[in-house]
Amino acid sequence: MTDPGSAPGGAPPVVSPIADLTYRHYDGPLNSRAFRFWIVALVGIRQVMRKWWFWLLVLGSVWPYGLIGFFFFLESRLGDDLPRTFLNAAPGAKYSTAFFQAFDWQMFWLMVIGLSVGAASIAADNKTNALQVYLAKPITKTDYLLGKWMGVFSVVFAAALLPALLLYTYCLLSFWSNGFLRQEPWLIFKILGASASAAAGFASLFIGVSAWSRSPMMAGAFSAGMYFASGIVATILWAALYGRSSASTDITNAVLVQHASIGGVLKALVWNIYDVTVRMPTPGRMFMPTDVRAPSLGFVLVAYLAIVIGGLVAARLRIRAVEVVTG
Repeated sequence: MTDPGSAPGGAPPVVSPIADLTYRHYDGPLNSRAFRFWIVALVGIRQVMRKWWFWLLVLGSVWPYGLIGFFFFLESRLGDDLPRTFLNAAPGAKYSTAFFQAFDWQMFWLMVIGLSVGAASIAADNKTNALQVYLAKPITKTDYLLGKWMGVFSVVFAAALLPALLLYTYCLLSFWSNGFLRQEPWLIFKILGASASAAAGFASLFIGVSAWSRSPMMAGAFSAGMYFASGIVATILWAALYGRSSASTDITNAVLVQHASIGGVLKALVWNIYDVTVRMPTPGRMFMPTDVRAPSLGFVLVAYLAIVIGGLVAARLRIRAVEVVTG
């Protein structure tokens, strides 16, 4: 049988010229292939920024730093008359302790912001078969995944970083003469690292779950369930194993078990980044808090990388232009 596309007699096929030659007169911008993922990221960012309730979530993520700033203002006015708080931390760690406390209060809002962007990021495309449109263009699966991840990361990172930068600027201007930079010269880098690590963790988790769902609502419910359920299980284990113990040697293990959850791992990593000592309830002596350090960085990094890499791998395995039916 003769191939319809071949010429008679086995001659080479005739190549028809391109009829549409309008591209020859294109004088618009030429973008590098390296940033194709940003086109995908902007779609998700613009969609969520148009929703009024998103800005309420952003406002919720700002108040912890506003409260810390108010405490700093009171300290500058009242001085020694101010009751003992985290502002009276060890010398050289007062500001890091305050910023870590603000992040701890802010973390719930960052999770909700990441969930609002990430839950529907790929699930909505699965529902509408938009992947066929994305991957029909000169965008690879890696570009698509990186764009979706960057869309969630950018929003959470901005929500975490901007209020922290505002508080940092206030401290820099107000306490310059008190040796603010001399006491903690690396604080700005700690703020950047804490914001980026939390944003990367939330982005990877929610993208990984979203890729396996065709319903944004179900993806959001399952992601939130994983987050809160892991925290509840860690708290139950902490109470069961160390709730009645009063041995000081159990404090380190108790803190590690207490942070054996998704949110706990992200918080523990930020705790290591700020490198501060905080007061927490002592096992067996709930009303006698003690000063404790962050969980072991080695264990925390392994768990954190498992969340980030696991989420990205799960999403990459699921990204397909068409649904593949097996069996």
